[in-house]
Amino acid sequence: MPEDQLWFSLYDWSRSYVLPESVACNIPRRGSLDDLGAWNVARGVLVELCRALPATPVSLLYDEPVQRRDWTRIAIRVTARARRRDGQDVIVIYRSERTDAEPWPDFWSVAVNGFIPASGRDVRRPSPSCIAHTAAQTLRTELGR
Repeated sequence: MPEDQLWFSLYDWSRSYVLPESVACNIPRRGSLDDLGAWNVARGVLVELCRALPATPVSLLYDEPVQRRDWTRIAIRVTARARRRDGQDVIVIYRSERTDAEPWPDFWSVAVNGFIPASGRDVRRPSPSCIAHTAAQTLRTELGR
């Protein structure tokens, strides 16, 4: 995938992702003006995953792992589950962390059914569509599905 398509674009920031009522999730299924931007990214990972596979959305879990009291570590974890047409579930876990402490101030990773095909230690993060295409490509090449 070309370098300029790996990261958030203005188009990514302008999208509003909506989840069907059938999706089990712990955040609102529809965005609003007061929502956290990370919630829209989480919804976007599931919607784009279903579009890339194709699949049906099953569940979405948004989590903020333990934060430090002085806010030197900020982290999110998105677990998206989709069911493919063949009945197989695909689980994508996207993690993003930022800390002011050494040795790694920034980190992100994408896991697909337990396999980690992409990660980085920089401030640029993959867009929801890039995460979904990474998952689809991983299922085709690395996991043979």
